[in-house]
Amino acid sequence: MFKKSLLIFILMTAQAFAQTAKQPAPAPTEQRGSDKLDIKKLENKYWAAKDEDFGVVQNRRYVKAERFYLTARAGIPVNDSFSEGNVMGADLGYFFNERWGVELSYNNADLKDNDNTKQFYTQNGVMPDHNILKSSYFVSGIWVPFYAKMSALDKAIIYFDMGVSVGLGNVSYEIARSTGNESNTAMGYRLGVFQQIFFSEHFALRADLINTWANESQKPYSANSARVLGDKMVNDTSLMFGITYWH
Repeated sequence: MFKKSLLIFILMTAQAFAQTAKQPAPAPTEQRGSDKLDIKKLENKYWAAKDEDFGVVQNRRYVKAERFYLTARAGIPVNDSFSEGNVMGADLGYFFNERWGVELSYNNADLKDNDNTKQFYTQNGVMPDHNILKSSYFVSGIWVPFYAKMSALDKAIIYFDMGVSVGLGNVSYEIARSTGNESNTAMGYRLGVFQQIFFSEHFALRADLINTWANESQKPYSANSARVLGDKMVNDTSLMFGITYWH
């Protein structure tokens, strides 16, 4: 009888101990409160108006901020109906930061009559009424909105950026006349798009598409003509390539 009672007691004690082990001990009140997720607070934070702007961060290997540069370039006119030849130029500029800069530029044009103008003279015995671009200088503000890295044949990384320039300056031109060309100047406006590819800390290749506008005087080629042509807004576009030295 004693053995049966002892055996029943041992079994009941073991069962009670097993049930107690299965139930986790209650956590302290402070700990349970800290683990609770406040869904309402999370929603309010998610939908709240953002008072900060976030931008893309890139590691720039070649920086432009607070640096001077000098560019030498050459190219051709692309929209001149009467002339062809070469355009040489130079730029001196400074970047305040990676986006904004200022530039002083000068262009000199060495142009001659193209085939259309020569044919017109052969057929009519006179030149068409036109002006000839000679030179220009501008002061421009520069904005660079694009910067990128590009893989070249999986062998190298090319760093380049693209920007625009808007400027005000002076355009020198000649009015074609039978008695000798007349030199004149006019205030000009400039809009350019450029791209440069860096290949070292101090050197970059640069390509420019430059548009200038100037309100130029127009006169007939024949000095004996009584026609009055007035003034005309003339657009000159040049495609130019060069190399830039960064100081």
